[in-house]
Amino acid sequence: MRACYCDESAEDFRRWLEARYGTLEALNAAWTTTFWSQRYSAWDEILPPRVAPTFPNPAQQLDFCRFSSDAALGCFLTEQRVLRRVTPDVPITTNFVGLVQKALDWHTWTPHEDVVSLDSYPDPYDPRAHVEAAFAYDLVRSAKDQPWMLLEQAPSAVNWRPRNSPKPPGAMRLGSWQAIAQGADAVLFFQWRQTSGGAEKFHSAMVPHGGRDTRTFRETAALGQELARVPELAGTRIRADVAILHDWPSWWGLELDSHPAALEQLETHLAHYAPLFDANITCDVVHPARDLSGYQLVVVPNLYLLEQASADNLRAYVAGGGHLVVSYFTGIVDANDRAYLGGHPAPLRDVLGLRVDEFWPLDAPVDLSFADGTTDSGTLWCEWIEPEGAEVVASFASGELAGRPAITRHAFGDGVAWYVGTRPDLAPLLDRVAAEAGVTPVLATPPGVQAVVRHGAESAYLLLLNHGTAPVTVDLPQPAPDLLGDPSRPLRQVRLASRGVAVLKG
Repeated sequence: MRACYCDESAEDFRRWLEARYGTLEALNAAWTTTFWSQRYSAWDEILPPRVAPTFPNPAQQLDFCRFSSDAALGCFLTEQRVLRRVTPDVPITTNFVGLVQKALDWHTWTPHEDVVSLDSYPDPYDPRAHVEAAFAYDLVRSAKDQPWMLLEQAPSAVNWRPRNSPKPPGAMRLGSWQAIAQGADAVLFFQWRQTSGGAEKFHSAMVPHGGRDTRTFRETAALGQELARVPELAGTRIRADVAILHDWPSWWGLELDSHPAALEQLETHLAHYAPLFDANITCDVVHPARDLSGYQLVVVPNLYLLEQASADNLRAYVAGGGHLVVSYFTGIVDANDRAYLGGHPAPLRDVLGLRVDEFWPLDAPVDLSFADGTTDSGTLWCEWIEPEGAEVVASFASGELAGRPAITRHAFGDGVAWYVGTRPDLAPLLDRVAAEAGVTPVLATPPGVQAVVRHGAESAYLLLLNHGTAPVTVDLPQPAPDLLGDPSRPLRQVRLASRGVAVLKG
């Protein structure tokens, strides 16, 4: 957590709390200070959540996360006011940092930015790093529903991992094109010229220590020439039929202490996102209060903290004909980390048609038996589920909850809501749900090939990216020219080299 706990910040935190709650009575109620005799009788008694003899107050920790993000945003807005006065015609942004930036609630920042930008540093040693990068790109694109900027990436190696691999030949080009495929209109680098001293002297640059006669410089220059061949891509947009919901306060709340088990928000997100990505199903990643009516499928990997307004939004979405998938430990607490009463997930019980009475985190897999006769296993988590109208799709077949529901489906209004009370193999389940919702992949491709469409006013552009290390052939639904090859010759098949890219105009 990037936060300051000094006396000055403590005073600022108290001012922030007074503006948020108005009275000490309201704060005491929100923080449940009657528990462990924590009640405050004066504002100056309140401190940031410093060292405590046991678990700190979770509502206090959650509000300090909000305050810390708002304090950093306040600094940004101060700088913005100066820039608006001095350079009123220059767009303003600030660079978010991949998915490691837990401390800043991007959803509160992006309304103040003219364009959203991101730093992306996928690990060359990780063969699935492009999936995590893809999730970040979909999130940053969805934040303002407009093209974004890849403001920083490394031309080759970074300097801050325990083991810093150079990007293999073609990897920088592929990663740059992936950002463009997922909605970026600009691809930049850190840094221009590699410094000879200082802490980042081993961080790669467009012009390395070896100068212009290097692989890194040649690949960077070639990418610039290639991008100049497709100026028509700029300003085109991505259309998604699927939304994945993400909320920073829920992330902060989920990873606090004294829970049934330690759950990780990003791991949970990526477990649900990866099967959709691998199937070439384009996703937006949006706030739970966002208008969801344009999506055929909405996926909630986890919303531990679910405000009533967001729950009402999901209810209206399903009632209006939407398809919803909700995974475990969702809808547990309100905005102040106070558990909803009446059975979990209280804000969505009617939508899901069930009640969760107990949480049973797992230390070993359990067997699952599906109503259609197929089997699987569940990991990480299970729950005591009492159906209240929901159809049981799968049951636990071993462990303490053997025979009890594990996965359910419930018709609500004109739509359908699924609940997943454990972690199964999500790929076949999401395939089934997506097909039922009428969601189709962009294109059927060999494994490892990403397919995304950018839509313009008159033309559409299919971008194919081979994240594998072997060449593949992709069949096209109709002939189309590759703008990176011979634009005058329509193709029925595209041969992609290892880390190859094609841009096909439809």
